[in-house]
Amino acid sequence: MSTTPVRTVMAHRSEVADGTPDLRALRRVGRQMARADDTDAVAETFVDACAEELGITLAAVRVYDPRRDALNVIAAAPDATPYLDGWDDHRRGDDRSPAWRAYTTGSREYVEGPQSGTGSDSVSSALYLPLGTHGVAAVATLDDRGFDDLTRSLLETLVSDTTAALDAAADRRGLRGLHDATRAMQATDDPETIAGVVVDATESVLGIPYSGVRLRDVDGDIPLVAVSDAAARDIGVGGDAHGERRAREAFERGEPVMFDEVDDDGSTTQAAPVFSEAAVYPLGDHGTFAVALPEGMPLDGRQRELARVLADNATAALDRTERSVRLREQASTIAAQDERLEEFANVVSHDLRNPLNVAQGRLRLARERAEDPETASDLATVEEALDRMDAIVEDARGLAVGETAADARELSVAAAAERAWDAVETGDAELTVEATGTVTADPGLLSQLFENVFRNAMEHAGEAPHVLVGDGDGDDTDADGERGFAIEDDGPGVPEDERGAVFRVGYSGRDGTGLGLGIVARVAEAHEWSVRIEDGERLGGARFVVEP
Repeated sequence: MSTTPVRTVMAHRSEVADGTPDLRALRRVGRQMARADDTDAVAETFVDACAEELGITLAAVRVYDPRRDALNVIAAAPDATPYLDGWDDHRRGDDRSPAWRAYTTGSREYVEGPQSGTGSDSVSSALYLPLGTHGVAAVATLDDRGFDDLTRSLLETLVSDTTAALDAAADRRGLRGLHDATRAMQATDDPETIAGVVVDATESVLGIPYSGVRLRDVDGDIPLVAVSDAAARDIGVGGDAHGERRAREAFERGEPVMFDEVDDDGSTTQAAPVFSEAAVYPLGDHGTFAVALPEGMPLDGRQRELARVLADNATAALDRTERSVRLREQASTIAAQDERLEEFANVVSHDLRNPLNVAQGRLRLARERAEDPETASDLATVEEALDRMDAIVEDARGLAVGETAADARELSVAAAAERAWDAVETGDAELTVEATGTVTADPGLLSQLFENVFRNAMEHAGEAPHVLVGDGDGDDTDADGERGFAIEDDGPGVPEDERGAVFRVGYSGRDGTGLGLGIVARVAEAHEWSVRIEDGERLGGARFVVEP
């Protein structure tokens, strides 16, 4: 029971001269209950109002406990305590229980005749009034005359207000519970843990004892992975063929399916106790979520809505988990590819660099000794082949670097471009730098980007190309005030239908290694930049635009 029960109704007590309770006082009690924090507080207020406004000292409130499948006392007047066990046992399966009949049928039960209490006192009559889907209010009297019509009418008013207050408290509790459940689902990447959270919330938040979650496996089946204790006890795990068929139906249709214990052919297929109604909600393409109440207890609108919200939140959590798993798998694949590529680069740089250096040294000696023009021409061809091998080695090493902008800092675009130009064999090519902005970048990686675009111009834009480095397009900047940069040449440009392909590793339009622009794309990706090719407006060739 609540440690802070609402006990302010005595301040509003009001009776007419002949002792008849005042309806206005009960209305004030109703407003007081509507502001109560939780179910216990509402029940306490009902019991107090019975005593203070109606003179009924034998009153109690029982609410349904899905774990026990029973009606538990949460509030009782002190005078009623000795009679609680004697009124009835309030459990499913006992046909003698008027409280259970009132709860499951939604109709009040009036019981006359002596019922044992303590000593010589005995209850002469009792009323059991259903409180919606929440439970039952029980009142009794020792007076042989029972309850008169006015008292019964006022009790109906009080019960109506109590039910409305319990609905509101349940809605607040449900929203808080769904919020907590959603946070728990978002905190894990394990689908079966998410399923367990759903089942627990169904019982504790929605007050539904029977629930289960099925998740799709690698074979396309949807086995049961989480089930409530009550469902496992009363229906069994895997023994509900009818429910399994309905789960498959909801999964394939992608929409909720409602059904009862009677199959389409009129036969009853559920294990005892059967349920009056059940609902199966699809969880996207992940599986299904099923809920049901015991026989005689149909799902109400609030439970249906909260179950739908819980299903939607579970679907979102499973979607996120699937994405996380997919991203981890992709990251693992990329890491393995990078590792293999780095191993290859080490082989290239170590095992090929030494014999390449030896060959280049021997070639220089041979050219110095060569007197025959034809021999000199052959040696020049060999030199070109060795130079190309050297370029391939350098490009392969650059591509294999684990590109991360770990040493990013603010750099001048103009200064970076000029340093990179000095590092490339440019011959008679011309560089014009008009860039005035800065970028936040790793110095080594930015240099690789410029060097590879410059080499691309040397290979494809003619013997002595003109290269222009300027600021990015327009006046738009990112959050750091950077607008990127552009590199343009005066070569033939890149056909529009090839502009996406040129950044693929291995693609070469003419005599390149097929690696250089792949490195450009990797460097851009490491900085979370975009890079594209368009027609140059100033020089007329290819224009590489790099934007943060």
